[in-house]
Amino acid sequence: MSALIESETELGYLINDADEHSTPPVSAYLDYIDPDKRHVAITVINRANGAHEYLWGGKPDPSPVKSLGHEQVVGSSEVLASFGVDERGRSEELAAAPMPGSLLTKLNPLKGLDVEGRKEFAQRYRELQPMLDNPSDRLVVMDSQGIEAAVNFAALPGIEVHFEDDYDALYANLNALNRYLGEVWGYNHQNRLFTPPFISFADPAGALDQLDRIMKFEVPKVIQTSTGPSMHTSPFRPDNDRFWSICNEAGIQLATHLGSVTRYGAQGVEWNEDEVILGDMSAFQWVFYYGDRPAMETVGAAILQGWFNRFPNMRLMLAEQGTVWLPYLLRKMDHAYMMGRKATWGTLEMRPSEYFREFCFVAPFPEENLERVIAAVGTKPIVFGTDFPHGEGLPDPSAYLGQLTGLSEDDSRSVMRGNLARFLGIED
Repeated sequence: MSALIESETELGYLINDADEHSTPPVSAYLDYIDPDKRHVAITVINRANGAHEYLWGGKPDPSPVKSLGHEQVVGSSEVLASFGVDERGRSEELAAAPMPGSLLTKLNPLKGLDVEGRKEFAQRYRELQPMLDNPSDRLVVMDSQGIEAAVNFAALPGIEVHFEDDYDALYANLNALNRYLGEVWGYNHQNRLFTPPFISFADPAGALDQLDRIMKFEVPKVIQTSTGPSMHTSPFRPDNDRFWSICNEAGIQLATHLGSVTRYGAQGVEWNEDEVILGDMSAFQWVFYYGDRPAMETVGAAILQGWFNRFPNMRLMLAEQGTVWLPYLLRKMDHAYMMGRKATWGTLEMRPSEYFREFCFVAPFPEENLERVIAAVGTKPIVFGTDFPHGEGLPDPSAYLGQLTGLSEDDSRSVMRGNLARFLGIED
């Protein structure tokens, strides 16, 4: 392969990455679903003009979401040989998804490159594509980036939304996804590549059945669920305590990711906005429903609904949701605590901000002000995430070194390696 990453890390140790991605083929839902559920499998219709339409349980989406995933293919070598890529990773000749880092600003790897340099970068990325969607080759890519361990998020965004009225179909498709992830990727591949199975807490019995199926295959280090409620209900409510008791004893941790956000777009209807998710949101919806609010509510529910008190071995990690919201949320939660407000279930034995520092982990966006969030929570909860191979991600983790200039060597190592190792229960 022609390596995407040509420079070696300057850190002197390997990095642990809290936010990487792979793209399951849509065929996985049909291929891995229980045989008697094939009629409700997620499928896709490919149109002659290159567009595609998802079928959810055999039904078209009445209000299709255009930005359902991150297509990673940038085009054939013949096309790439003839086009120039702008600093946003796009070209007039090719309607392609952005290349890694091309949606960044100061850390944009295309910044300052001439046309030939951009073409060369695009070519190297295209050649890397076949190595991103299987675990053995993905480890080779990680090695070239100086990454030892990574959390690999793999799921279609918004699955729960599309099966809001059919939980049987929802769980049939999630079980298919998790079977694919277990058999093709493994949940803990070589104790380096951790691909979390996806759990929906829409129905407590359905969630327990998911966990039973997953653990019969392999006990994962980490599972993922939606950012925000699981279809109008909290994953941290007592109805799910049996589920969390099993995880608490087995050492299974919880992660959420921006791509799994659910019904926040529906709130825009109250303001005469369309109900959409993620990339289709208007400016108004993006500001109020895209990332900050789902992250704040998820952290707030875990702490203020008494989850960590009931299950002290559990930890929560938030990937690709940034940290701009965090100082405000901690102040607000501590204020509620000091005013005598009680936990929904159980008790709060210390300030909410202390719960966050002890039990939560969060990955700042690559270009966020790291010093600002460390001033609020310290370095213990901070983990590094590339968001590779997405357009707003870092293709070369060493580009992040400039964000660490104000930290001691020990604190830098904690952010880039040690904290995620602690979350995953692996060696630092």
